[in-house]
Amino acid sequence: MTPAVRIRKKVRATQFRAAYRRLASQARGRDLLLIENRRQNPKYLVDKEFLDALLDELRGARATLEILADPELTGRLLALGASVDRAVRSRRLRTYPMAEVFGRQ
Repeated sequence: MTPAVRIRKKVRATQFRAAYRRLASQARGRDLLLIENRRQNPKYLVDKEFLDALLDELRGARATLEILADPELTGRLLALGASVDRAVRSRRLRTYPMAEVFGRQ
């Protein structure tokens, strides 16, 4: 899960324009820069990698909600999961550690 966002600094648009390089470098990871302007709504400057990760997480959450919104599909998946659990407990199905399957890295 993506960590909480921090507003690193609030700056006026005129300050931001004057010191773009220095201020833009402060928008790293989950640290955001809030740019305020009297004539427009405030804007956030966000690190691209952080925003991409946040959007990926949002897409995953949306897909999960779509599955859970379908009671028939959710029921089938829960039954399948219970079936796999029973097979593992009865040792009819063996599980393998990730390192054994994909090799140690």
